[in-house]
Amino acid sequence: MYDMDRLKAEITRLFYARMDRGGHTPEEIRQYLGGLDFQALTQTVRDRARTVYAYTTQGRHEKSFNYRGEELFGQRATLLYAEDDQSTAEAAVTTRTLELWLLEDMGLAAVACITVDYENGGYITEYRAMKGDPAECEMCLDLEELAQALDQMCWPWYEHEQPVYEL
Repeated sequence: MYDMDRLKAEITRLFYARMDRGGHTPEEIRQYLGGLDFQALTQTVRDRARTVYAYTTQGRHEKSFNYRGEELFGQRATLLYAEDDQSTAEAAVTTRTLELWLLEDMGLAAVACITVDYENGGYITEYRAMKGDPAECEMCLDLEELAQALDQMCWPWYEHEQPVYEL
């Protein structure tokens, strides 16, 4: 499932598809992509993959109601990028983020996530909904920021702080 060539092709497709939205030139896109170590990135996304649920509740307090709804993707995924869309901070912090996920099959998915955080992690509830193809969805998706985030994800690989996977 984890395939470096497929990962590189999908990330490249996304960058070029979003190039005009951010006013980037093809040279800038080549520079962003050229700075990425796709071998390390493939190892990293494999290590960070997890099951993502459409709805969760999680509390740190004794007898908190911890719940997991249906699996959102039907396969594990790795969060690559998140951007804040809206937030409020009253008794609980409520945020809406737009997230970019890499699925185990190397496809990309855009997701909206609503999080309500009460008492700084004392009780958290999250709801996620699919937003479609990241190349076309409402995400701003700063490509320079995304390239930096993908590069930073690889540092545990470089520092030998994660397992090596046979892919």
